[in-house]
Amino acid sequence: MKSYVIDASVVAKCFIEEDYSDKALEVINAHVGGRLSLLAPSLIVYELGNIFWRHPRITSEKACEFIEKFVDLQIGLVDVWSDGELLKNACAISKNRNLTFYDASYLAMVEKDKVKLVTADEYLRDKAPNLVALLKEFKG
Repeated sequence: MKSYVIDASVVAKCFIEEDYSDKALEVINAHVGGRLSLLAPSLIVYELGNIFWRHPRITSEKACEFIEKFVDLQIGLVDVWSDGELLKNACAISKNRNLTFYDASYLAMVEKDKVKLVTADEYLRDKAPNLVALLKEFKG
């Protein structure tokens, strides 16, 4: 089974109707259906919380419900700080590619697991085109 790292820009589209929400749901449904396996750094929960908090139509109750539904998806969450090599690589990627530590954490996982990151973030794709699959072009 093929594995991918997934970021908050994709997961959020499953809960907030936006461009390519249908593609995001396809990716999640393929994971739930056992056709592919998804991983993410555990910090994705905090990123999703921020996305939902900032959204004007999402209440705190709804944000909590969305996060609980995300956790129920059984995406493999990795604590980047618990793996010295992963942490060191995330720090290096952040500095070398001028990326936030959040984004660098996704890329460090991708490099370690030799998989691709699925993201809707074109800036991130442009920073690491060989490591990233853009959601709108994704074919699992």
